[in-house]
Amino acid sequence: MPPKQRITREMILERSFEMFCREGMEVVNARSVAKALNCSTQPIFSYFSGMQDLKTTLEEKAKEQFQDALRVDDQPGDPLVSIGCAYTRFAAEQPYLFAHLFLSMQDDSLYPFASEERREDVLRREAEYTGLTREQTEKLCTQMSIYIHGLAVVCAAKRADFTPETMAKMISDTQEMTVKGIRCMA
Repeated sequence: MPPKQRITREMILERSFEMFCREGMEVVNARSVAKALNCSTQPIFSYFSGMQDLKTTLEEKAKEQFQDALRVDDQPGDPLVSIGCAYTRFAAEQPYLFAHLFLSMQDDSLYPFASEERREDVLRREAEYTGLTREQTEKLCTQMSIYIHGLAVVCAAKRADFTPETMAKMISDTQEMTVKGIRCMA
């Protein structure tokens, strides 16, 4: 009977995810993970078919963490502002995950990771909150998504050190001005 492995799949995932969060996916390779675990590369390849398999698993974990960060359905107030605050907070707190998920050329969607059902729910709630029509709400969401993404990039790149309260105020003020502008154009 082969000896029991002292390195588990969970240990590999945990350590490589720490590396991904701290320094980016570029540093995650068989040798660096093995070194961090103080073992050979053999356990990594016994649990994963290759490094791409491990990296795909890490990316899925990053997407889950992002989805968890965006769970703001129960918060009072403007749903778009709540989502925007959660999005920028994720970028500020997890800049390498944010960069990997949103600053690569792998997805051309304006609403990455948002299912059509989730997007529809946000549009419905935002229309109820603002009193805008469906078409106006879609315009608001597009404009705010671009603003919020830009703010998140600034936070992830550490170009500014906004407090969560400052970011919330900036997003809220911009959303309010955008709603007023959309109403004036109607």
